Amino acid sequence: MPPLSRSLAALRPGVFAQLQQRIDAHAQKGGDLVPLQIGDTHLSPPAELVGGSDAALYRYGPTAGLASLREALAAVLRRRGLDYDPREELLVGAGATHALACVARAILSEGDEVLLLSPYWPLAHGVISQTGARAVECVGVDALAGAITDRTRAIYLITPNNPDGTMLGRDELTRIAALAEAHDLWIVADEVYADFAFDAEHVSIASLPRMRERTLTAYSLSKSHALAGARVGYVAAPGAVVELARRVSTHTVFNVPVVSQRVALAALADEGFLRAAHASYRASRDRAIAACERLPVSFARPTGGAYLFLDFGERLRGRPLAAFLEHAIDHGVLLAPGEAFGVAFPRHARLCHTAVPAARLDEGLARLGAALESFG
Repeated sequence: MPPLSRSLAALRPGVFAQLQQRIDAHAQKGGDLVPLQIGDTHLSPPAELVGGSDAALYRYGPTAGLASLREALAAVLRRRGLDYDPREELLVGAGATHALACVARAILSEGDEVLLLSPYWPLAHGVISQTGARAVECVGVDALAGAITDRTRAIYLITPNNPDGTMLGRDELTRIAALAEAHDLWIVADEVYADFAFDAEHVSIASLPRMRERTLTAYSLSKSHALAGARVGYVAAPGAVVELARRVSTHTVFNVPVVSQRVALAALADEGFLRAAHASYRASRDRAIAACERLPVSFARPTGGAYLFLDFGERLRGRPLAAFLEHAIDHGVLLAPGEAFGVAFPRHARLCHTAVPAARLDEGLARLGAALESFG
């Protein structure tokens, strides 16, 4: 067989690759798993999104995305205090992952370095690596300045954070902005949970002085409107970045499916959905916090997003986290291993409190407690 890609060797396997055999074995035995590992929602998206049999839904669409959708997305950003030209400064992607991969190709070259504020969304590492650039993990804002080299091209951040639900405040973002200006760096701002800030104000780094021209900000209809299966996300960025990123998009998916874009457009028109989702997610967060405070784990109180990032160090007693996660599967609950979110977190696991309805969440948390109690 001819050789395979050297650059793709840097891509990590899937988050659950190590646990998949155990998951499959549990399912084959007819076991019931509460899926608290996946970053999804139990809520149904706005109803009646697309109807009829319009033939245009199944034909090629404009490679830049539907103009009507881009206009609607620009209106969303204006309500956040961000003004972008929908014709030239919005990249519509087949999910935020695809949109981020396209803009990463637009700003990064082989051998570049990106500072990855850790913990981080797991696919960020691969989005960077697939360009030939190197991801440099930095735990906390204080670690960024010392990690900058002459190869550093960008800083990646996510707020509200996935996996720990914390949010970067204006002071922290101002410090990051100063570094970016001083070293002429791009900022890749992952704000897919911007609609779900609970105890603090969400601040977009692109709104800070002189940051708009060096910031690429990602959003996702998967997170805001429960449309994970539709695969629609977008990035707001300077026009020169979007122009190049659209070339990458054309040569990967050609156009985001028209039916998906129509679904997204209809979802954006439902003004009540976000209010209901915000209330539901805040309640599920509070429910999860109350339950986890009774368990032998530690965690930072999430101020937004959809997750708790649990530190199991006290209960592991030097044993690998994988041993406990397998034990938890046997008790019918599934969490995401912490090392997927940064190498500094081998004792942590992520719990998604929005993935299942309240009663099912309670059941999953009870199973987690039983697994911790019996993990000898």
